Amino acid sequence: MRHLTVAFLLAFSVCFGAPAAAQIAGPNPPGPFVVDVRGAVAAIPQDAANFPTVPPGTVIPLRGFGAMVGAHIYPIDLGSMRVGVGASVLRVRGTASPGKADPGSPSVSSTASAVATGPDVDAILTAITPELSLNFGSSQGWSYVSAGMGRAYLTTGTSAFGGGLSGGAETAAQSLDSGMRTSINVGGGARWFAKAHLAFSMDVRVHFVSASNAEGPAPTAPRTSLFVASVGVGLR
Repeated sequence: MRHLTVAFLLAFSVCFGAPAAAQIAGPNPPGPFVVDVRGAVAAIPQDAANFPTVPPGTVIPLRGFGAMVGAHIYPIDLGSMRVGVGASVLRVRGTASPGKADPGSPSVSSTASAVATGPDVDAILTAITPELSLNFGSSQGWSYVSAGMGRAYLTTGTSAFGGGLSGGAETAAQSLDSGMRTSINVGGGARWFAKAHLAFSMDVRVHFVSASNAEGPAPTAPRTSLFVASVGVGLR
């Protein structure tokens, strides 16, 4: 009887114990969704056509600081990868003042004669960036590469300044809008979840912005490439 009991217990462990061990789950794939909130730094377009008419030697901002907010979902498995779709909105602002130039800052040239004083210059860059991504890793942390096509918009302005462009009366404050321009973005980044719902998030991206529309209100500005880096948190 004792031998029958031992045999029964052994058979029970083989039949039911092994499947239980085989059901231990591996890590979940990336996702299922994430919302990113990041601080961002971005290059500001440097061509003079992006700015109001100013005296030669006027200092313009090299870069802007602001924020990027985005949301992504991950609906498709592709082997060891997961396909994600989403979009981000970037908004940064850069400023420059006479005598307070960023080292290495370029200046806007003008055909007008030089004056003793120049304006403060302000630039606000906004970009809407839909993205399709390939994601590698697990729900605890993953890296990705992504690309998409969206829109970019640049608004620049100058303060009033003494002397005027022709050396006469004071020149009033001016502003210039680029209009919506097509922007193709490519880049990559990563997210690491220190907690179930909170991750460290980073992204680097290049925007290839089209030339401005010659028929629009703004003067023609050439195509440009803008580098953007952002760091912050991801939430799910």
